[in-house]
Order: sequence, then structure tokens, then C-alpha cells
Amino acid sequence: MKPLEAVSVLDLTEGNPYIGSVFADYGATVLKVEKPQGGDDIRRRGGTPEEEGPYAQYYLRGKKSIAIDYTTADGQEIVRKLAAKCDMVAVNKQEDYMERLGLGYENLKAVNPKLIYGVLTPFGKEGPWKDCPDYDLIVMAKCGLLEKTGFPERPTKFGFPLAYIYASWHLTAGMMAAYLKAEESGEGSKVSVSSWHTMMELDDTFAECMQGLNVLPRRLGNGFPTTNPTDTFHCKDGWFALSIGSDKQWLDFAREAGRDDWGEGSVYAHDPDRSMKHYFGELDQQLKDYFATISIDEADQICRRAMVPGGPCNTVEELMKDEQVADRGMMITVGGETQIGIPAKFSGADDLDNIEPGHVLGADTQAVLTEYGVE
Repeated sequence: MKPLEAVSVLDLTEGNPYIGSVFADYGATVLKVEKPQGGDDIRRRGGTPEEEGPYAQYYLRGKKSIAIDYTTADGQEIVRKLAAKCDMVAVNKQEDYMERLGLGYENLKAVNPKLIYGVLTPFGKEGPWKDCPDYDLIVMAKCGLLEKTGFPERPTKFGFPLAYIYASWHLTAGMMAAYLKAEESGEGSKVSVSSWHTMMELDDTFAECMQGLNVLPRRLGNGFPTTNPTDTFHCKDGWFALSIGSDKQWLDFAREAGRDDWGEGSVYAHDPDRSMKHYFGELDQQLKDYFATISIDEADQICRRAMVPGGPCNTVEELMKDEQVADRGMMITVGGETQIGIPAKFSGADDLDNIEPGHVLGADTQAVLTEYGVE
């Protein structure tokens, strides 16, 4: 039995289906409401006019697709009737908009006092930014994370939409916390999260500044301001990442690398001198020169012998072929297609990777309405 099989979620999100995907992957019944014409925008991402893109099957797996236009009076009434019989509702529209449709938290609470109503927005309900349009890049720019990420000459974004995914995870966690509380109290609640909130919380350099260091973080590429070496280095056959977090790790690395000039008795042996005085100078160049003489495999073996964090900068293709991925079940087959597996592994839940492929638009509309007694 999957962990969330007893939970039902009415998913009203559009274009950012990760919230419903977390619930669906762990076994919840997710009723994915989509526009009758074209469905959720995720169906077209990366696709063609004739075929849906690769995102659709990944993000719609395990969900039931019901085609309802909830901008109409009839559609709104159907949504209210479904919400009356679901444990949770998830939306990613502005709350004012949902209230105008008669589908805000207070509207749906009236038909289901125990309902958990989850809201994901870019910047929250209040404040001068609340109505600003957004994409992941803009959220990370406004939260300050973009300004201190990348190399000195230019701010750099992450390689995937971190803000949306991390915010969605926080919302699902908050909704589950509210659900557990409602099971005891009988009273539901609204849980609101913004992408901007979560990026502020994620960035611990805010805490450093608030603790009185009075130093703004600066862009260091792949380096780290206080503990080094933490960086990527080019070997004879590609890139390798190394992250040293203590004097012991550094000394063990120096020993296995055969570099006594980096070990005990040298100016590099101990922090803070190694990281603060020497790394962003001659030691950085010495490491670059050293890694340029060895292969990725040689660097990996040195780190394994020394038991220090290090590893190749894998391509997606290399990662998929790695035995670690197979051993942890992080590639699964869904409907004949290879997809990313589920991160959390549960003892006694052998069927967790048994996931239904995404359904065609509106395939479950009539069956769901009949099951939930909605005319």
C-alpha cells in the first residue's frame, strides 16, 4: 500500500503540476482539472502541434484527468461539489482571482469545513509585488539569490526551475501538516506558499548577514566563501568536483594525492588560513595545475581512498548509466517510457514504482463525476 492512498486532492493548478505530482507519486488520488480545450499547458511544453511533449507524461502520471472549464458557472458548481468530497484542493492562481470565481478558500470551506486549501503564488497575497508576472528567473532575481550565484562577471541562474519545484515541495509538506492537524481537530485550513518566500528561506547567507558579519556575499563561481577548496577542476578528460569541508579531509586528500607540500607543516594545512588567505590565490592555481595532469577516474579514486567528497560532473547520459541510479531505483518504467523515479523510499511499500501513465485529456471526466455523485 502506498503511503497516501487514503488522501484525495483536487488539483486546480495550471502550468506547474509538481504539487499534484508529489501527492500522486506517493499514492494519493489526484483529480487533475484541465481546460477542455488543450488541457494543462504542460501538455504542450516541448511538444509539437500534433504531439504532446515529454513533460506531459512525467508530470501527469498517476493522475486522473477531468476536463472542466471552471471559469463558467457550471464548471464552478462542479468544482465546489468535488471539493466537498476531497481532502485537499491545490491552486496556483492569485487568491483574489479564485475568490471572484467563487472558488476561494472561504467559498470551498463552506461546503467542506475540513478542507485543506493549498495556494502557490509567485510573491504572496500582500505587498507591492503580489500582482507581478513571474518566471523562475525573476523570482530568483528578486530574492537576491541570482545576484550572488555565478562567476564574478555575471549573475547566473540554476539549470532548472528551482524556485517553482522547491516552493511546490514546501506547499505539499505544509498541506500534509495541515491535513494531520485536521484529522485531529476536524477543522481544515488554508496553506499559502510563494516561490519567493521559499527562495529567501533557502538562502542561509541572509542568516550570516543578520548575525552581524556585515559582509555581502559575492559571486565566486563554484567556490565557497569560507571553506575551501570547494570548486570544479578540469581533468585530462573532463570536469571533476571537489568539496573539502575540514582540515582532516584536506590533509587526507593531500596525502592520497601525493602532495606533501599541501600537508601538515605547510601554510595550507589548516583553516582559516587555507581558505581565507591562500585558496583564492596560489592554492587555487596549484589545484588547477594538478587536476590537469590526471584523469577523472584517477581523481575519483583519490577522493574515495581519502574519503573526501568528490566526483565527476556527470552528463545526464552518464548519470542514467551509473549503477548507483539502478541500485536506488531512480529510473523507472511508466507506460513503457523511462522516467525519473521517486526520491523517498519506504520500507514495506514495494508497489511505490508501480505508477499509471498520464491519461489523455478528459479521459476520466465522466467516471469521476459519477463516482463522486456529481451531475
